[in-house]
Amino acid sequence: MSSHTVRTEETDSLLWRQVKEGSESALGRLVHRYANALQNYGYKFVPDTDFVKDCVQEVFIEVWSRRQALAHPDSVRAYLLSSVRKRVLRQGFRQQIMRNDVPADLDDYAGFVEFSPEWLLIEQESVAEKAQRVATLLNQLPKRQREVVYLRFYQGLERDEIAQIMGVAPQSVSNLIQSTFKTFRELWTGTVFVWLCLNIC
Repeated sequence: MSSHTVRTEETDSLLWRQVKEGSESALGRLVHRYANALQNYGYKFVPDTDFVKDCVQEVFIEVWSRRQALAHPDSVRAYLLSSVRKRVLRQGFRQQIMRNDVPADLDDYAGFVEFSPEWLLIEQESVAEKAQRVATLLNQLPKRQREVVYLRFYQGLERDEIAQIMGVAPQSVSNLIQSTFKTFRELWTGTVFVWLCLNIC
């Protein structure tokens, strides 16, 4: 874990403690720090901006209203991402039921939307073609592998944090990452694979 990550965790821990003590300012700082990341993550499951914003807002409202009863999480960011994931999926699933468009189960409903080349933060036009190919191949991964890639390399989360968010065992996260890189090696030429590792690994 990097020193920056440790400092962030320490700051988050302090803010969380202040929220539990009744500090609206601390809650506002958490909202400012994580609202965009939470909305971006929720949007990966349900591409409805207003719906996802409402879900994120409801998560922070629940944190505030239940602040005295909430435990102190090891990772505040992982806790918030997990809360948004659950709320977006459950509320979205209920909307499907109300429209009589019911998926087989919640996992089937929880489709992780596609990556775009912009996700790779292209800085040079010369790499645009490779970025397009990488994005295309990322979208060929199973949805759970895509989610792990997003959380690990875009959100920069550790294995245990990802396990908490997705509701799986840490070893399952490791297995998904290993399966993903096996797919990378099988599908991609050496130059593209090296380029991907240099840019997002």
